[in-house]
Amino acid sequence: MQTALPKETERLVADPAPGISASPHEDNLRYFDVVIEGPSGSPFQNGKFKLELFLPEEYPMAPPKVRFLTKIYHPNIDKLGRICLDILKDKWSPALQIRTVLLSIQALLSSPNPDDPLATDVAKHYKEDEKDAQRVSREWTEKYAV
Repeated sequence: MQTALPKETERLVADPAPGISASPHEDNLRYFDVVIEGPSGSPFQNGKFKLELFLPEEYPMAPPKVRFLTKIYHPNIDKLGRICLDILKDKWSPALQIRTVLLSIQALLSSPNPDDPLATDVAKHYKEDEKDAQRVSREWTEKYAV
């Protein structure tokens, strides 16, 4: 295990980003339980979304694996909770940290990108009738994330 990990974990726990909590499992410090609050002014407002975050052996040279455990209606998050976000794929840099990743995911909730979808049906809905798609996102948030 690299020395950078515990320090980064300590910082994450001691100084959490607003609306985000992440705590490592006691038996596996590479595995985190994460809760992200839906950003205010978004259809996900007042929701508390559970995610899991896992740091592969290659971290920080490889990005963490993150997925939503809470059901969410979002064009960039599929039914399995996988997230379409550039920094979790080809735009990853070892300079990025868990905190940055979680803030980016929270920002994705504020600004869904239907042009780079993972859930094509949801993206289609967002493109054809954004207001109605946001209504469904709000309903799912109330149903699954409150």
